[in-house]
Parts: sequence; structure tokens; C-alpha cells
Amino acid sequence: MKISLVICTRNRADQLEICLDKINKTTISDADLEIIIVNNASVDHTQIVIQNFISSTKLVTKTLVAERPGLGYARNCGLSVSTGDLIVFTDDDCYLEEDYFKNLLNNFNPEICQYGMGQILLYDPEDDARVANAKIEKISMIPPKTAVVPAGTIQGANMFFLRKVFDVAGNFNENMGAGTTFPCEDIEMAARASHYGFTGGCLPGFTVYHHHGRKKDSPEADKVVASYDYGRGAYYASLLSMGVFSAWDFWGQTLLENGELRNKIKLDRLSRELIGASQYIDFLLKDEKFQISKSSNANRLKIHLKNILRRLLRYLDQ
Repeated sequence: MKISLVICTRNRADQLEICLDKINKTTISDADLEIIIVNNASVDHTQIVIQNFISSTKLVTKTLVAERPGLGYARNCGLSVSTGDLIVFTDDDCYLEEDYFKNLLNNFNPEICQYGMGQILLYDPEDDARVANAKIEKISMIPPKTAVVPAGTIQGANMFFLRKVFDVAGNFNENMGAGTTFPCEDIEMAARASHYGFTGGCLPGFTVYHHHGRKKDSPEADKVVASYDYGRGAYYASLLSMGVFSAWDFWGQTLLENGELRNKIKLDRLSRELIGASQYIDFLLKDEKFQISKSSNANRLKIHLKNILRRLLRYLDQ
């Protein structure tokens, strides 16, 4: 099985250099592998780092420039030039373990799951554990047709999809991801894969180490965590806009304790989630393609969006 490893990078040249050096030191074994590096409109010396890597590595490597910011868009750019059967994604501040590709192939079975993620562990224990961190102690599965895949279940720093998932479910939402207002392209793609009948897996056997550099409880870490809340709201709104109204009940259950919402942290989170949801709804309503569409699906979507707004108002009045 051929693997395409896609790394999208933006203005983190120094970290990218370490990331690529770690990849160069991985044990490739029998893996049929290509590396795809997407420069997502960087303005630092990222392109020099990429060219230095290409000139020094023996790995098959492709590179391209994504002309506008947005991780969903950048991932799709990488996907467009990939030739692998299994598409794997990591980030420019992540380091692959030495036996990553061998462990990936030993743990992944396309008959059992067609998309999912591996472990993401902190490289520096002083970094904030709330930022893209996922210890997986045992295999867990996401059944096909899962109504709502919980946010955070699939994280983009160590995720994989069979190519046929994209062929059936479509590519990443290019209006989502870091660099946009809606940082939730990974879980939205996973939810779509589930809705189209694919099985997901969270697998403990292959690991990346995340070196994000935001220290515990720092303002920088708090800012990232807040962005997750906005993205989570946008994700729920994307499900609701497709008519997945069970997302509404799921959303409420993530916030309530004994039927009450009195925890200040949860209230702050709800506030940001509602803002993210309303911003995504507003984006959809202003989208030119959405406005001019005459299809019955688009008309139903407009009705769903109006219902969402009414439900949001009722929820806030409770």
C-alpha cells in the first residue's frame, strides 16, 4: 500500500526544519512512500527549508504552494498531487517517531477502518496539554453513519484517510481550518466520512510528538483553546445545516450537568461556540453559490438554517 504523507506549513520555517529532519530519520522499511509539503502562503524562509530538504533527502518528495491561507485548502492542494492509497496528515510542529511508517502499516487494516488517527503526545511536557494532544490507550472505533462524531475525536496532527473516502465523501471543506474563521476541517471531514458509511478508528500504535511551544495556562495556549471553541460551534452548525438535528441534542448534552448549565467555564465555552455557529451560518447565507442555487437541497438548507437560529434564541432564553 502506497502512503502519501502530507505536511502543510505556514510561517514556521524553523519548526518545519526539525519536522522534516525527523522524517528523514524514520525507518522506512518496506513502505512505498511519498512526502508532500504544502507551503501555505508563508512569508518567512519556509520555501528555503523545503528546498534544502528536497536536495538532501532520498525520499520521494513533492512540494507546491497554496496561494491563500487556510488549512482545509492547503490539505486539498496536497491531496491533489498525491498518488498514495493511504493519505496521512501531520503538522509542521510535529515529529514522527522513528518507526512511524512501520508501526502505521502494522496497525492499520483497511478492512476494519478507512479513516482515523494515531496518538499525539506532547514533545515538551511543559507545553499545555489542552492543545492538540491525544493519548490513545486502546483501539476505539467510530461506527459508520454515526450521527455526530464528537469534536476532538479526530485531530489533524496525526490523521489518515483511504483515498476512496475522498472519492466518495469529497475533499476537505476549504472554508475551514487554521488560517480561517472556522478551525474544524479535520472533524468535519471525519464526520462526512462517517455519514457516507465509512468506519473510523483511533489507533494507539503509531505516534507523533507535538512541539507546539505554548506553555501551560499561557495566554498563547488560552487563545488556541478559545479558537477550538469557535471551531466546535462552526462544526455543530455545519451538521445542523445538513439537517443532522441530533447534533443539537448532542451539543446540549456536552454542556449540561444534571440538566443545568451553571459552570462558568462551560458558559464561556458555550458563548464562543454560539459565536462560531452563528458566524458559520452567516457565512453560508452570504455564500454566492448557496444563494443562487435552485436545488431542493438548497431550499431545505435555508429552512434548516432558519430553524437553527430560532433554536439558538430559545436556548439562550432558558
